[in-house]
Amino acid sequence: MVITVSLPPFLGRSEAAAFRNQLLVALEQKESIAVECAEAGPFPSVWIQLLHSAASSAKARGLSVTLKAASDECRQSFQAIGFDPAQSALVLE
Repeated sequence: MVITVSLPPFLGRSEAAAFRNQLLVALEQKESIAVECAEAGPFPSVWIQLLHSAASSAKARGLSVTLKAASDECRQSFQAIGFDPAQSALVLE
């Protein structure tokens, strides 16, 4: 089963902490995660680190973290820090 979560409207540090808790709960329930990000603009680096870390944890448990409908701005944020989808557990759709 896959749990779909939406990003909060503002991608700040306090929102990242709350979002991280949502991801941890899903992983503890042994569920893969799909993050709906069609409305997302550029991602702050703390969010990229958060998602990458969650994806690595998920992969270690045989699960996955997928960004669904990633916008061009979102993809550019990942490319700007050298994100290589072939080398990451995080899946961009």
